[in-house]
Amino acid sequence: MTKNSTCDHQVDYSTIPGDRILPFVFSLNMDDSVFYPSQGEYQKFCYDIMGVGQDTSQYADLSHFLFGICENIKEKDIAEITVSINGDPQTVVWGENVEIKTQDKTDNPTGCIGLKFDFPLNKVLGIMRVCISLRNPYNIGPVNVCLYGGGTTATGLAICGPVCGGNEPCESTFYQKETVCVPVKVTPFAKPGTAKATCCGEPVVRPGAQCTGNQESCSFTITQNLCVEIPISFGAVIETGKAVVRCGDVSETECDCSEDMPERTTIEQRNEEIKERRFFNR
Repeated sequence: MTKNSTCDHQVDYSTIPGDRILPFVFSLNMDDSVFYPSQGEYQKFCYDIMGVGQDTSQYADLSHFLFGICENIKEKDIAEITVSINGDPQTVVWGENVEIKTQDKTDNPTGCIGLKFDFPLNKVLGIMRVCISLRNPYNIGPVNVCLYGGGTTATGLAICGPVCGGNEPCESTFYQKETVCVPVKVTPFAKPGTAKATCCGEPVVRPGAQCTGNQESCSFTITQNLCVEIPISFGAVIETGKAVVRCGDVSETECDCSEDMPERTTIEQRNEEIKERRFFNR
């Protein structure tokens, strides 16, 4: 599981102007959430929702809201959902106050999709805690937060949540030590330049047509030492063989890779690590 892209761990709709304002702040609770579950644990996202408006007609109470989670998440993939308002636990009933809205059946009247929570919240003093536990871990990225109340819809802000992962294949890197041998052949050459003859003194004129000397050409030898620079680049061409696969069992549930993963650190250690590395950008 990886972090898909930068996302915020808090969104504030009270700052969005309009004829009516839904003054609610959504915050990802870093202490109660479990982003990297250990063996036998669930991935968990906890959110705190707070009403920060005023008791005037400009501000509206919250009627319901949605988290635009990964569309592959179905009801069977959610292990548990808990909701509390002002510290009082609420009864969660699938199909009544909690449901999943899809492209084929969007939320009315917002038109949004995702996990819907139909729990009203006061605009001034309302405080809600929502926790979502998932049977399998998902990538973490921005999910749309969609609000409705008082005849007004607010959407467009995204908070960190479970998002669908890509279809990128798993990649591994392997190394092999090799000794490369290459034969080198050096062939010397001597390429003469343009010959230039220079007269030495004045010509001597003698009578008759007979030249002295018995050779038609003169020969001599030139020796030159060479330093030959030979650049050679060494590398390797990689070719993979035919891939084979060992088929496992087939089921209607998503793959659980936790059995193949090394032992993880504790939740507290991981959450502290996330904070120190500033995993979530403000």
